[in-house]
Amino acid sequence: MHPSIVGMDAAGAPSYDAAMDSGFATPRGTQRLPWVDTAKAVGIVLMFYGHVVQSRAGDNASAVDQLRLIYAFHMPLFFVLAGLFFHPVAALLPRLRTLARLRLVPVLFFGLLLLPLWSLSAVKHHFAWWYYAQPLGAAYLRGMPELNWVTWFLVCMFVCEAMALVVLPRLRHVAARLAFAAACIAGGVFLCNHGDALGGWVAQVSRIWFVREAIVALGFYTIGQVLRPFLQQLATHRGMALLVTLACTSALLATYRLNHPHDAQAVMMAAAQHGDALGFAFSALAGTLAVTGLAMLLPATRVAAWIGRNSLPLMGLNGVFFHFFNPKLAESLALADTLPAVTAYAAAISAVSLLACVPLVALLNRFAPQFIGKARHPTAGQPETGPAEGASPAA
Repeated sequence: MHPSIVGMDAAGAPSYDAAMDSGFATPRGTQRLPWVDTAKAVGIVLMFYGHVVQSRAGDNASAVDQLRLIYAFHMPLFFVLAGLFFHPVAALLPRLRTLARLRLVPVLFFGLLLLPLWSLSAVKHHFAWWYYAQPLGAAYLRGMPELNWVTWFLVCMFVCEAMALVVLPRLRHVAARLAFAAACIAGGVFLCNHGDALGGWVAQVSRIWFVREAIVALGFYTIGQVLRPFLQQLATHRGMALLVTLACTSALLATYRLNHPHDAQAVMMAAAQHGDALGFAFSALAGTLAVTGLAMLLPATRVAAWIGRNSLPLMGLNGVFFHFFNPKLAESLALADTLPAVTAYAAAISAVSLLACVPLVALLNRFAPQFIGKARHPTAGQPETGPAEGASPAA
């Protein structure tokens, strides 16, 4: 493990000791970058909001439109943020063990956390859930977190980071890394669209552990690493940050409706649905830079810092709402097909969901930090923040 890394977060970014990391300077020697926390907070809020509108997108055109806008960029945002803090390591296997503990253990933990709710649903519908134990176990061995699908991101991030540790240190020039990033996005999207038709081992391997999606993710992760010096400078120039935010927001709004994934209403990275590779990449990067620029302009707040520090447990707990509460509300409540109605509904449900997570996150931080991608501080015995938390980005 890189000596300055003290933890990891949901977006796959590590937390660094500011005194040992020569990259981003942090205020007053702290380990946190306020604008990164804010960007992660925006991403987490968009995830909660997006899952609410997804539950209403079946026959509501306004919900579908908002879904297409958010899903055009909100997952690439996290991969780009994680890539900002890439560091090569001398010893690969110890780092992979650390990544497995910080990524894959939370996948299992948040899946088991939802098991009682799945069991109640099974009892209500008069079937024995334990009959599905074997196929569920097989799914998890293939990297498919069926009990809590929201944690697919952590599986994909683990594979992405593993590939980055092997490949990126061998690409020493910016041009080579940009070419590699473009090849990953284009090749990964091609594999997602046509991998099954190729047959053989290519089709088999690319479907497990989100390998084909991790290739796409590696493209954005690499772009994040390349953008690090630019964003470091941008964070010190509010005028330029404003221009970038306005330009990229305009580009996103002008293009997100132009990309049409084949079998989905919107871009769905978890389902390997991207549409056109160029259109997908353009909107994804425009949205990512718009959010990042906005995060630099917004004042640092305790709320944003808290969400940024706790992006991984918030992501895992969102599975409760994604699987159980959002669909039930969609079945029970009528919703007008208008922009104000959908916005008010999704904002209210998202806010209530996030507030409900606050005491649960506090309990997990207090009693089970090792299961939510955090490590205990070596001296104080307190949970240390991880990448979705510390000086790195994350969800």
